[in-house]
Formats: sequence, structure tokens, C-alpha cells
Amino acid sequence: LIAPACGRKKDRDREKVRATPGVAIEESEPRQGGHVKILSNEPRYLDPVLEPRLDAANSLIFEGLVGLDARLEPVPRLAEKWSLSDDGKTLTFNLRACVLWHDGKPFTAKDVKFTYDAIRDPAHQSLWRSYLVSIDAVETPDDHTVIVRYKQPFAPAIVTWTFGIIPEHVYQGPDLAQSKGNTEPVGTGPFKLERWELGKRMFLRANEAWWLGRPYLDGIEVVVSPSAPVTELLRRGDLDFARVDDTGDWTNRAQMPDFRKDFEISDVVEARFRALAWNTQRAPFDDKRVRTALTLGLDRGRVIDDVLMGQARSMSVPFSPTMYGTDPSIAPLPFDPARAGALLDESGHKLVARGGSKDTDEDRTRFSVEIIAIDNQKNQITDATFGIFRNDLKAIGVELRLTYLPGAEYFARIRKRDFDGAYFGFLPDIPDPDPYALLHSGESSSQNFSGYANPAVDKLLEEARGTTSRDQRKTLYMQVHKIVADELPYTLLYSPYGHYAWTHKLHGVSPRDLGANPIFPGVARWWLAQPTMVAKPAP
Repeated sequence: LIAPACGRKKDRDREKVRATPGVAIEESEPRQGGHVKILSNEPRYLDPVLEPRLDAANSLIFEGLVGLDARLEPVPRLAEKWSLSDDGKTLTFNLRACVLWHDGKPFTAKDVKFTYDAIRDPAHQSLWRSYLVSIDAVETPDDHTVIVRYKQPFAPAIVTWTFGIIPEHVYQGPDLAQSKGNTEPVGTGPFKLERWELGKRMFLRANEAWWLGRPYLDGIEVVVSPSAPVTELLRRGDLDFARVDDTGDWTNRAQMPDFRKDFEISDVVEARFRALAWNTQRAPFDDKRVRTALTLGLDRGRVIDDVLMGQARSMSVPFSPTMYGTDPSIAPLPFDPARAGALLDESGHKLVARGGSKDTDEDRTRFSVEIIAIDNQKNQITDATFGIFRNDLKAIGVELRLTYLPGAEYFARIRKRDFDGAYFGFLPDIPDPDPYALLHSGESSSQNFSGYANPAVDKLLEEARGTTSRDQRKTLYMQVHKIVADELPYTLLYSPYGHYAWTHKLHGVSPRDLGANPIFPGVARWWLAQPTMVAKPAP
């Protein structure tokens, strides 16, 4: 009796998703079968609690209680519905029945509580932790109900629960980082891991028992180590869908008629940005005049024009460029070496000869700056960017060094405040304008790389999180914008446009299906007009 009821429930769930505004499901005779190859970062952990980088595999294997439609508005996923109390402090989720983990065990509220506890554990340093600090308790009165009690109203409460849920029976143990689930994951999502060739590729196969119905594709190969420009890999059939990060590849090869004949291409304005975090707890970067001078001394406009070929926008503060809250009247600082030099003089950092004695030698300096970056960020764009910046700063008497580090060492030095500046990319985990993680003093051991601390900003951020009024939040964030644009704990370099390409044979595609905030049901509803069979990888 249970199985037929679950089957009817699955059909109703599918129809609800089809009827959800903004969820695009192509109806021109989708067909089942075939495999596609996509490009993605390689995760360190197949565990959404621990994984610090955006990757395709985690988003296809695991699911949150909440999904997002094409307008980035919340829609039901593992939670069939939810309700928020009038005072905004109690959020109740009613979970779907009949959802199974990939190993056949039932998904229950206990798994949600386990995931919450794992994120809140400081030892795990989860990027999701800052979104849960306002929670007072999570209760599970039965297997299909989760009650979240907040200390005070929390504006991004619902969209926060897009993070992937992990099963307690797989990931429980004394050390989450050593769990076998990190390499042999068990999720509820539309695809499950079949094989992982470290440093090369991952094979995912369709989840036949997915609660919304089997995906159209039989499987997905996630390529993690590209061997050629993306457009070349697409042409050779080594990829079917990819983000094209190389601007030369995009502005030249991807625009050619012969490429457009076989591939769809799309520009997407995204929430990501690149920035430098200054260590505000170390001299001379604790002086806002020095941070302002360094910002004025970097020709970011030239990087956008010459390195990125115009495929980016400038920014003034670390707010998402696609969301409300920024003050449009505050423009990014211009490139102004003369003013930069004057500010450095004013702050006591005079030009002196390298030997220490004052003279008129052109080869004079004020101080040196070491910028640290993760070694996987070393590429043509980064090298060209810092080649420009090195010359820019030399002209005002500042020596710039760029040091690439393994990821673990990079984050260790940031936590110890052992750096001058840090180069990083940022992509919000949830579709909300809240810049709390980057600016609140309580996040200095996590994503507040600069160690920035301003009680007035802390208060404004907390007040903005405590109201569900969009107009009130916008007003508060504009006040934050004004303060941060003046104090400059970060120098914003640019926000790059997202560029995507995929074969004409692939249908039902949105470029945002594999982004930081993937659209639901997304890849599960991709289909091939002419499915191609590939040899099943050996076990």
C-alpha cells in the first residue's frame, strides 16, 4: 500500500514543480537517455557541510529543504511546505514523505538536525555557519517535521535552508572530515556518484528512485582537469556544457559563426566578484589612508579593459552586484596615483632610497606588500592582473609580491592574520544581499578575511538581518555601504560576467542550473535530442 501511495505522491510533486512560476521545464518531447560532460571544480569533500568551493558534484548529489526558481525565489524541495510565525522567530518545515537516500534508507528530520549540528560545530569551519548563528534551537517532534527557533527574526531564514542535507547514518562519527561519506557520498539528489578519478573526472549516474522522478539523462561526467581551452573541448566533444572563463576564448572563438552553428552561448550577470582583503589588524594596513592609497594606486579599469576585454563591471564595496542594498551614488574610487602618493606621505610613509638614506633616486620605496593567493588561481588572467598592479604600485613607491599557496596554507595564514593582503573570489552562498560574512567582526575567523571590525557596521548588519522588510533592509545596507566605502577593508577589483556555452543537442538548459544558487530542478530536466551512449566505467 505504501509504494503506490508514494508513486501518486511523486506524480503530484512533479506537477507542483511544473506549475511553479519561474521553473522552466521544456515540453518539446524530452526523451530519456544519454550522457553529458560538464566542467567543474573538483571538490575536496563530497560533503556540503565541509566543502568550501562551488562544485557541480555536491549540488547534484545533495539537496536542501528549499530550492530556488528562475527568479531565485524559494520553492519547496525536500520540504514540502513551510510556515513562519507572525513574530518571525519560528520556522516550521514539513518534510516530504517517501524521500530515500541513495542507499535506500529513508530521509527524516533527524538527518536535518544532524546536518545543522555539524554546520554549527566550530571545529568544522563550515561556510554555512554564519547563516545559522541566529538560531536558538532546532527541534524534530517527528520524522517529517523540523521546527527552527530563532533568537530574533532572521531575514534570510528560508533561503538559508538551500544547503545540502547529509545523512546521519553515513556521516556520523568522531571526525566528520574523516568520514567515508566524503569520498563515497550518499545523498537524496537526482544523481549519485559512480566513480571518482582524482584530479581527472567524476562519473555520476541517474538516481532511479529520485522523489521527483528519474532524471532524463542516464549520467554525467564531471571533468575537473581541462586539457585545452573550453571552446576547443566543446568542439572535440570532450565537453557538452561549460562556463567559459577565459575572456579571449569567449570574445574570439565563442563568437565565431562556425561555433555558434553548433553551440548555444549565453551571457549572465552574476553575483561573483574578485577582491583584495587588507589585513586591518596589521600595520600599515590598519590605517584607512594606506588602504585608500593602495586602492587609488591600482588601475582596475585597465584590468577590466585590457585583461578581461570589458567583460566585467567595477565595484566599490563587497556587496553582490545583482542584489539590492548598494548605494548607486557611491562610485568606485578612480585610478589616481598622485592622490595615492599624497595619502601615503600624509600617513608617514615617505619615499626613501632602498638603502635607507633619503635621496632623489628614482628607485625609491615606501614599504612592500605581500598578496597571498590560492595556487589554483594561478592563470593567465591573474598573472596579467598582478603584472599591471605591480607596475602601478611601484610607481607610488610600494613593492608588490604575489605568493601562491596551497589552499590549506592560504586559509591557515588568514586565520592567523599572517598576511598583508589576500586575493580571493567571492560568490554568495544564498540569493540574499546580506554581506554579514565578509564584514561582521564575529566572522573574522571565517569569511571576514580582512579582520574588519566596526561596531556601527556590526549593529547595522544585525538590524538588517532582524527585519523582513526589504525597504528597511535596503536603507540599512546603504548605510553600511557608505561606511565601508570610506574605510575600505577590501579593494574590489571587478565583478566578471558569466559566459556559458553548450551543444545544440542539449535541451532544457539554463546557465544558472550549475551556479552558486542552482535552479530547481535544473540539470535533472536536461535532455539530449539524440542521446549518445558511452561505455560504462569499470567499477
